[in-house]
Amino acid sequence: MKRMIKLLNSNPLDYRMSLKGDLLVTVINAIAVFFGIFILYGLLARFMGIDALGDFLLVRRTALGLLGVFLVGTNVGLSYYISQGEEDGYGPAALLVFAALTLPLIVLVSWFLHLDILKGFPNELAFPFGVFALAYALQFLAYGLLRGHLNMVGANLLQLMGTGLIPLAAFAIFYSRGVSAILVAIGVGTLLFSALVYLIKLGWGPYAFAGKRVRQLLSYGSQRLPSLAGQFILLGGVPLLILNASSKAEIAYVISGINMVRLFMVVVGPVGIILLPRISKAMARGEQARIAQPLKILCQAILLVGVPAALFLSVNSAILLEVWLGTESAVGTRAVQLIVLALPFYLLMEVLRAPIDAASPSGYNSITYGVAALTLLAVFFALRMGGLPSTEAGIISFIVGHLVAAIISLYYAYKFFGISIVSGWYLIILAGTAALALLLFYSVNALVPGFTSLLVSGLALVIVLGLIFSKSRLEWVAGFRSLLMHL
Repeated sequence: MKRMIKLLNSNPLDYRMSLKGDLLVTVINAIAVFFGIFILYGLLARFMGIDALGDFLLVRRTALGLLGVFLVGTNVGLSYYISQGEEDGYGPAALLVFAALTLPLIVLVSWFLHLDILKGFPNELAFPFGVFALAYALQFLAYGLLRGHLNMVGANLLQLMGTGLIPLAAFAIFYSRGVSAILVAIGVGTLLFSALVYLIKLGWGPYAFAGKRVRQLLSYGSQRLPSLAGQFILLGGVPLLILNASSKAEIAYVISGINMVRLFMVVVGPVGIILLPRISKAMARGEQARIAQPLKILCQAILLVGVPAALFLSVNSAILLEVWLGTESAVGTRAVQLIVLALPFYLLMEVLRAPIDAASPSGYNSITYGVAALTLLAVFFALRMGGLPSTEAGIISFIVGHLVAAIISLYYAYKFFGISIVSGWYLIILAGTAALALLLFYSVNALVPGFTSLLVSGLALVIVLGLIFSKSRLEWVAGFRSLLMHL
């Protein structure tokens, strides 16, 4: 109670909590944002149609995928350097990079889209794309500033407003005016709120722009540009690759499947957000060994959740689309059934991304995402040359690209921390859990119709995983329980 009173009486942009408190606040916020996005997509599909949802998702996925490149990695650099105790001058330096590089890059890309250089991308969405991208670039930068200072309460409030509440408000006010108006409204609202947060955190000036800080941020970020470009190709490349050969409805279903995978960041996103600045501090003190065992246990737990969760989404994809978007089709169901199988690979590479970034200022994740992105492109074009339709080729390449990213991430986890998650008993448990999950889901679907089967399957999955994590005497499961208790 005293802690709650202290929180209410303090400035949320300055408030710091324990690791457990940060994790709790971040998980709660991630769940809230998850439901906000889930509701927004459903409203768009039901009130404006699946084609309008396709346009909205195309702009959103492309803009968010490119943000790391637009920001030249300065948002990650802010967290890295500030968390190491070097606070002076990084906030103004990042703002200078934003004005000198990020803004012109966004304007240039928007102009290219307006000129119809990217065939299939509606040029009337070029201006909304620019406003939307600019807004979220500044939100990412403000988030990085707060995250570096370990002000996770403020960071989560920023994300809740910009990603959850402002988009819902924009839809409620402007849905009758079309997708472009909604995107611009979201952009303007998020831009103003993010700018206010950034300036409040920095103070109202005057600012000293140190050339050394600018060079450090650019050096740190530029080493990660291949990683950021690779992430864009992995998560945003497939919709652009199939843009010319697929309908808006197909693109909407494909991006919806990708977003189902992305929405599971609620599982690992908070962990990575909290771990990056803290692992940076631990690595600076040479405490790699203290990180290794918890990280190994975390990876094993993530896979044990991710594999049955992917099967749950795949088996129930038709029901999920009907409940979520109010519509489904054979093409849409098939697309989502396959795309969500990438979920465990995605979760694994995401939970390892922050530790690998924290382990060294060198851009090792650039190699991971660069190789994975090149693999995705190679598989896509090989399948297209082999005569496979564009949508199917894109889906398969998406899965293969994420598998490669997960494998390379595991290699770097071994290189930096000496951890390996592969063991005989663990693989047996993983395979057994997957087989049990499939048997359970198909049995429930055969016995119980429609939405009820979704609820029963989901509840059964939660109960089974809960029993495994709470009752199992396996060493790594006991370690996971201990890890949660001692956060």
